[in-house]
Amino acid sequence: YGGRSLSTTNSGGAIKNPNIPEVRNLQSWWQSGGANTTRSLSSAMGGGGKMATLSERKLIQAIKSEHLGTNSTEKADWISFKGCITFLRKDKEGGAWYPACFNKEEPCKNRYKATQTTDGNWYCDKCTGTYPDCVRRWIFSGTVADESSTTWVSFFNEQAEALFDGVTADQAFAEFQEDQDRYDSHFAKANFTEWVFKCKVKQEMVGDEARVKTTVYALHPVDYKKESEDLLDAISKF
Repeated sequence: YGGRSLSTTNSGGAIKNPNIPEVRNLQSWWQSGGANTTRSLSSAMGGGGKMATLSERKLIQAIKSEHLGTNSTEKADWISFKGCITFLRKDKEGGAWYPACFNKEEPCKNRYKATQTTDGNWYCDKCTGTYPDCVRRWIFSGTVADESSTTWVSFFNEQAEALFDGVTADQAFAEFQEDQDRYDSHFAKANFTEWVFKCKVKQEMVGDEARVKTTVYALHPVDYKKESEDLLDAISKF
């Protein structure tokens, strides 16, 4: 959640509802209304905003059938759908990331691309600064499918970290240098998982060719219990 994960070792353990003051206080707060004031852990996964409901979603084929991304030369179209990741391009030349400026303050905030100089430092055109290191940010593409169609999508840093359980591009870069199998495992684990996606669809010019690009803005893990309840509710209304 929020780029963080919780784990334990083989010698560790967990106790359900331990009888200690802290747990009793938490249970009392939850039962007295705290449950209604908390935010779902999946409500801001990889981009923010609430997950689209069943009635708010479309099928992937709507990108083509409704000509999304081509209806305006200035504004992008938006679509939410549930889909399964079928392929992730992990072997992009140079890695599935880009080197960003090390400056975490304005105007860069670790977003703009940095270029390595001949002396091993990193130079940023945006802030004209030179730094001894860079910050790597995820950027790669993949395919997502549902029962209607398949589409290529682009993943950027925040969305990729959500997909990879909080693993950063800098962590993956270190693994890429030392343990290729561990690096590959992040992509293998994410493949064939289902998510509810919110995507921006916009036509862009690549050279002289107009292409429709679909970019993942947010993704939420599927809550299968809630999904089943929503489906049964929708069926009952027919």
